[in-house]
Amino acid sequence: MTTLTVVSVGDTPLNVIDQLARTHGNIQVVRRCPELSELLAACQSGLAQVAVVSAFGAELTATLIDRLTAVGVIVVAIAGSPEEAQRLRSAGATTVPEHVTAEGLGEVIRAAVAGRRHTGSGGYSVPATYNRAAHDSAAAYEGEPAARDDASAVTGAEANSLDPPHLSAAPTPSLSEERWEPNESGESEPFKSGGDGQKITRQRLKGTSPSGPLPGLGIRTKIAARLRLPGSHVRQRIPAKAATGRTVEPPIGGAGRGAVVAIWGPIGSPGRTTVAINLAAEQAAAGRKVMLIDADTYGASVAAALGLLDEAASFAQACRAADQGGLGPVHLAKTATQVVFDGGTFSLLTGLTRADRWPELRAAAVERVIDAARELVDLVIVDCGFALENDEELSYDTVAPRRNAATLAALGRADLVYAVGNSDPLGIPRLIRGLDELGRACPGRSVLVVVNKVRRKAVGGAPERALIQAWERFGPAETISHFLPWDPELTDKAMLEGRLLRELSPDAPLSLAIRAMSCAGDQQNPTIPVTKATTRVDVRG
Repeated sequence: MTTLTVVSVGDTPLNVIDQLARTHGNIQVVRRCPELSELLAACQSGLAQVAVVSAFGAELTATLIDRLTAVGVIVVAIAGSPEEAQRLRSAGATTVPEHVTAEGLGEVIRAAVAGRRHTGSGGYSVPATYNRAAHDSAAAYEGEPAARDDASAVTGAEANSLDPPHLSAAPTPSLSEERWEPNESGESEPFKSGGDGQKITRQRLKGTSPSGPLPGLGIRTKIAARLRLPGSHVRQRIPAKAATGRTVEPPIGGAGRGAVVAIWGPIGSPGRTTVAINLAAEQAAAGRKVMLIDADTYGASVAAALGLLDEAASFAQACRAADQGGLGPVHLAKTATQVVFDGGTFSLLTGLTRADRWPELRAAAVERVIDAARELVDLVIVDCGFALENDEELSYDTVAPRRNAATLAALGRADLVYAVGNSDPLGIPRLIRGLDELGRACPGRSVLVVVNKVRRKAVGGAPERALIQAWERFGPAETISHFLPWDPELTDKAMLEGRLLRELSPDAPLSLAIRAMSCAGDQQNPTIPVTKATTRVDVRG
């Protein structure tokens, strides 16, 4: 029989940990720590397989639980109330009530170890598949009969089932007082009792189409110089199938879960935010539930681009709630801002108001916010920062915050990544190098290359053809999927008035190009139904 090593902090009123230490079996309590920091040190040294936390439960966050999970330690928390149990489960711990017996606690420990499927520090702790011992501990609090006496435990993965019924296939009782009501389509939506969500109502303005392209020079020689490659050097690559460079990617999303699309680009203001907010608007106008998240920790600008005076940084609020285990779809819906425009509405989590607040966006919390968002909406669009460095010097101190944790976590959760770059001789080499770095940082991601600000003055005659030829010569395996034309008058006006492109000039070439990106995403994601926006007709007598 395999011996299971346990470290603990604190004890229950019935001294269950002390009884477990004296029990002769395959569970061995190797250390009883006076403080949580000592327990963390013992676990990181490889001393134990399971950490039982009975004290300092308020200090047990999702980040700490993921830190223990990363070194292969299962966290079993003893909760004193249903509310604390729900919070700890959401943070990723397996919970038991404080009146659990030594036999029941031992059974939960064995079940958690038997059901462990450790996949790293990115998830909701360790999911337990040993269902006989791992079930809702609310029954024990409410005095209901349990199938295994006091061995009632729920892992962090099962905590999601405490959310509204339409988000879970298993009928699990909820400990929350929030209510969900069906809408006209029969789906459940959070009942809003007051002004919890901020709504921004917009008026549509008519604009004019942009002027034609400007004449200019070639680009291939300048790209070769920027990449420091000889003019005759040709990289081996996958040939493009068409002039547009579009490739077929696997479907994204899944049954009952929204898809996650990340908008990333290298340094140099390639237009990530412009693409993100207008892509969200086009998807919302197509009839989907969309949430836009500003995860740029260097220069968050979505709120300013939309003309919102929001100093609350709702994304940071959601991350704090997720780190404490208190974030659910209802809480997330109340935290998000509702942006209403002429074609529809989408939810928004605004970014940091100052760049020095980046430690508030830790990877574990960001992942949980994205997971909660994809349970709430059909499509989650994340505006990411440019930097992809992983802070290797901190690789042995996993609890330390990472400067680029928010971007890396968002890219790791993404089903599809739009890599946006400038079309000038500076932007194309940056995009080529950035794609190589993106492949190393997030391998296996589906990436679509978007070249922005396409114009003759920076590229030369027939700019799209010139860019394709330069990309085939120097670019990576990914082909260029979309070209976005240069329209400074339209984008400047949209920035000045805090409006969307479709509100100012829906038929402009730039608006149509972003709309084509939305259609291309539909073709690659058949799991999300396509809904056409109905035309509004005013009948006057």
